[in-house]
Amino acid sequence: MNRPTLDKKYLRTSFGDIAYLETGSPDAPPVLFIHGIPTSSYLWRHVLRFLQEDFHCLAPDLMGLGDTEVDPDVVPLHMDNQAEMLVEFMSKLGHDTFAMVCHDQGGAAAQIIAARMPQRVRAFVITDCVCYDNWPVPAIMRAQKLSKIPVLSNLAARLGLFEWMQTSILSDFKRGVYDRSRLSDESIREYLRPLRSGRRARKRMIAFLLAGHPRYSELAVDGLREFDKPTMILWAADDRFLTPSWGLKLREDIPGAVVFELIPFCGHFWQEERPAEFVSHMSAFLKQHLFPAAERAKSEEASRAPATDPVDQSELPLPHAPSQ
Repeated sequence: MNRPTLDKKYLRTSFGDIAYLETGSPDAPPVLFIHGIPTSSYLWRHVLRFLQEDFHCLAPDLMGLGDTEVDPDVVPLHMDNQAEMLVEFMSKLGHDTFAMVCHDQGGAAAQIIAARMPQRVRAFVITDCVCYDNWPVPAIMRAQKLSKIPVLSNLAARLGLFEWMQTSILSDFKRGVYDRSRLSDESIREYLRPLRSGRRARKRMIAFLLAGHPRYSELAVDGLREFDKPTMILWAADDRFLTPSWGLKLREDIPGAVVFELIPFCGHFWQEERPAEFVSHMSAFLKQHLFPAAERAKSEEASRAPATDPVDQSELPLPHAPSQ
């Protein structure tokens, strides 16, 4: 059976050509989905499907990951630049204000936007993301050390050793889920695809990896302490990389944080395990803060039968690389 595909698109920006997934009507409230490392917009594929009836969903590949094409010799791939790119990306698509949903290292870019450009943000959903000084996590630190030895890291990538390790019992990826059966080897290979896509793609991914530093989220803390836009914090209760205590700290520091919820029996990559349950919470929150009351009532009436986990993978649109 051939699965339907969801084509990635490209948008030209001052930083480079940004690859992205898009679902929903352009007339619906815009929501920006920001992934982390070593994932891509592919991480959001289930979430976008569940939310596409109510929101204009936009999930770009961060610079250095997925299929976004930038030159890391010209554009440093640190989180300050990622945040600037995301705002430009949304503006070019006609959205000067928008809601944000972030995850993992993408949370640092989202926090920079919230802290420095709060006028851009209508609502904020934070899920299992880096913050303060809690990153890079040990698995990423090990990868950073290896990446500083280019000959060794390039050889390992060309031989497929990273993919072999991450689809084996040694997988750090699979430590990121509560139920290992919910994260397929196919998905892991898709996340790591840039490593086998040629020298330029590997160089971009390594540049992203080496740009990771907690100073970017630490410098955003003062601004977050003044951020009063509606904020929801959703966390996987069994996240081994970023424990729920970080979500609680964000709740204490962000004045606009009106909701904190834990979702049990799932890990860091909740998008692979429990997307429908997370979406049911964030959808209600986003509707409350993005829709006028009459429109919200109409939308709620139309979606009385929410999607439930587990997800039928065979019926979901699978993104693939864009063609130029």
